[in-house]
Amino acid sequence: MKFESYQKYKTYFESLIQEERKAEMEFHQNEISLLSPKQREKKGRAILLLSGKDAGTGIGGTYLVKLVRASGLPDNEISVGDIVIVSKEKPSGQEPFATVVEKTKRSITIAYNSSPPYLLYQKNLRLDLYANDITFQRMLSSLDQVSNQSNSIKLLLNKIDFFKDEVEQHNFDFLNRDLNQSQKDAIKKAINSDDLFLIHGPPGTGKTTTLSECIHQLSHLKNKVLVTAPSNTAVDNLLEKLTKSGLKCIRIGNPVRMNEALLSHSLDVLLQDSSDFQLANSLWNKTQILQKEQQDYLPATGQNTRGLKDDAIIRQAKSKKPYRGIPQSKLRKMAKWISLQREINALYEEANQLQQKAIHALLDEASVVCTTNSTAGSELLKDFTFDIVCVDEATQSTEPETLIPLIKGKKWILAGDHKQLPPTVKSEKAAPLKVSLFERLMHQNDERLNHMLSIQYRMHQQIMSFSNEQFYANELRAHPSIAQHTLKDLTGYSAFNMNPFIPKDVSNADKPIVFMDCADGVESSLEDSFSYYNEAEISLVQQVADELLSSKLFPEDIGIISPYDQQVSRLKSKLRDYHIEIKSIDGFQGREKEVIIISLVRANNSGKIGFLKDYRRLNVALTRAKRKLVIIGHKETLMHDKLYAEMIELFQNNSHVD
Repeated sequence: MKFESYQKYKTYFESLIQEERKAEMEFHQNEISLLSPKQREKKGRAILLLSGKDAGTGIGGTYLVKLVRASGLPDNEISVGDIVIVSKEKPSGQEPFATVVEKTKRSITIAYNSSPPYLLYQKNLRLDLYANDITFQRMLSSLDQVSNQSNSIKLLLNKIDFFKDEVEQHNFDFLNRDLNQSQKDAIKKAINSDDLFLIHGPPGTGKTTTLSECIHQLSHLKNKVLVTAPSNTAVDNLLEKLTKSGLKCIRIGNPVRMNEALLSHSLDVLLQDSSDFQLANSLWNKTQILQKEQQDYLPATGQNTRGLKDDAIIRQAKSKKPYRGIPQSKLRKMAKWISLQREINALYEEANQLQQKAIHALLDEASVVCTTNSTAGSELLKDFTFDIVCVDEATQSTEPETLIPLIKGKKWILAGDHKQLPPTVKSEKAAPLKVSLFERLMHQNDERLNHMLSIQYRMHQQIMSFSNEQFYANELRAHPSIAQHTLKDLTGYSAFNMNPFIPKDVSNADKPIVFMDCADGVESSLEDSFSYYNEAEISLVQQVADELLSSKLFPEDIGIISPYDQQVSRLKSKLRDYHIEIKSIDGFQGREKEVIIISLVRANNSGKIGFLKDYRRLNVALTRAKRKLVIIGHKETLMHDKLYAEMIELFQNNSHVD
């Protein structure tokens, strides 16, 4: 994808964002129809047991409704700006859309463009997320903001000279003494480059370790750095490494979604010690007292006012005469309500200013600010720019999402691996979004712009072999410390072949890779489902797990993965007492286990392998194991695909220790 002008770039991505936004809504509608209310609330996409009340009018004459749950809102992913629907029972999808405009610990205020249905003022209401719209809004906003950033436009359109002569060359005293030469080279190139650099980190090569050292060096050179990633987990993984180097980091985001061990770096927690924030809290407490007092009076909203403005109501109340059929007693009650509301508004304004002052003071002091890509576009960072923006797991976010943090920095450093899973995109029409900015720049720019980390610290060299050949041009090397490690190195491991129908290779530590042909397997699917399962493979996975556990492996040493959700669900049910982690391949990206068992599922007479053809997904699956990899599949079906045929041949011919 190359673009002649920024306008064409902007138009192209705006249309893709809108397609994906539409697909997001359809996804939520389908989930609402399939899941129970409690299941959806557990996923954080619904809130039950709410009571609604009129909250007056908002900007542009919108109708505001406050939804309250006295016991407090459960943890959820609903944010200000998101599109929601409210229902009494299960939503039909025909409910009018509302937009979240305010959220507290106990309430959510939503805005309607037209008069909301009467049911909104009842109890036992259900609110459902209909589209996580805030991220889409921030993507579109970032595209608008780039229009005013000539340097960003040059980077995106690939019209800039890299490694200019005037770039200052820095010397380094590395904090992490265990870095290998490939990692050191990546850090040096990233810091000495001008405007942009890509750190390509294949599985197990220490990409996040390398990026954290790079950030430490950048901070040491007096740069203010914004650090982001697509998910809270990825941000926390990086933050954990950064804090060990003694950097003054602040983490922006909901503390509920953060790693508890890192809460001392949370902006929300640090604010508690700020005198300005404490004063803001005392003002908010006063507003709550006034709001309770306000309940004794008549709200100056809706039909109560008969079209009178606030000042007119106050004047009429002082005149001691009825007006437009409104008795004097009602006018006085509304006038008092207005007076209290104005006092509440003034206190809110003062409290917000104090809070902003406290936030700015903390963010100004921090050399490194960490948050998710989307949250980088929040109001908290509206007035901040950074010398450098570093994005980890950059290949897991779409290009418009990656732009949200990047527009805040003068120089960009992206880390990722475009040979692993691409960004998740729901809409087929928006499929081009699966090409991340990282991948696009990798293919379009000078090789001096990027560096691949070449030493991996995870896999036995034979487990690494196929992915190394197919995806990394044989440039990967296993570090000597792990190149020949096997299950024998684990305390207590003792191969025990208890099942005569399971090959001894499964428990044999000297065989790092085993491919098992489940010849009698048959794929199945539920009606109206695109997912598959294979009962024969489920049984075989269980037998393999029994064999490994009998050889004195711990359950936490084993991971079971499959590309199909139906297979994962059935494996979890079948092995529910095994305490073994079972996930989809997507759910295991970034993870590792001593042993990985893969169930490939597909088994048919026509050789169809469906989305197993996404070879990046295969790469992720094969590179999760450290010492043992067991692949279970229907050989006859898989051999129809050239890449799988090569994999099976390699693993069957080379499944022994050198």
